[in-house]
Amino acid sequence: MVLLLAAGGAVAYRWKTDAAASLVPAATATPPPPSAGVPSAAVSRSPRPVTGKINPDLDNLSLQAICTASGVEDDAWQPKFACDGDQTSRWSSAFEDKQWLRADLRRRWELTTVTVTWERSYAVSYRVETSLDGKAWQKLYATAKGKGGSVTIPANGRVARYVRMFGLKRVNQSGYSLRELEIR
Repeated sequence: MVLLLAAGGAVAYRWKTDAAASLVPAATATPPPPSAGVPSAAVSRSPRPVTGKINPDLDNLSLQAICTASGVEDDAWQPKFACDGDQTSRWSSAFEDKQWLRADLRRRWELTTVTVTWERSYAVSYRVETSLDGKAWQKLYATAKGKGGSVTIPANGRVARYVRMFGLKRVNQSGYSLRELEIR
């Protein structure tokens, strides 16, 4: 004779040797206590730490990035020119305050520094932000007193796939003009 119980069910089947099956009431199953290895809904697990590839040689990661922008002044000043390692080329944005340049590093990296190098048309107010997915952004640096030039921002091992400069206020009526977005 074989006795089968369905989990959580109230009916069991008993198989007799004469091939006739009959229904018999089953005992009510009691769930095991939480200490028996069954995770409880109240138990929380620590999130796995986010990791990124280490850049031991401090290579300029933006040289291999895909750079895009919210707008561009002209074809001669495309976003890629701010990620090419050439201080004589540049990206020039549309002539509006809220403009951004974004570098997709193609994988997650542990960052050391981010350097923005401005041309004469710089941002007075801007943020440098990082993201793992290109949607949720975390502030790495912000200022409302930008003076142009070259600004190096410590990243202290922040893990990111995306880095962007988000301009909020221009110094003049031209667009933002960024010679280089260097990411190490």
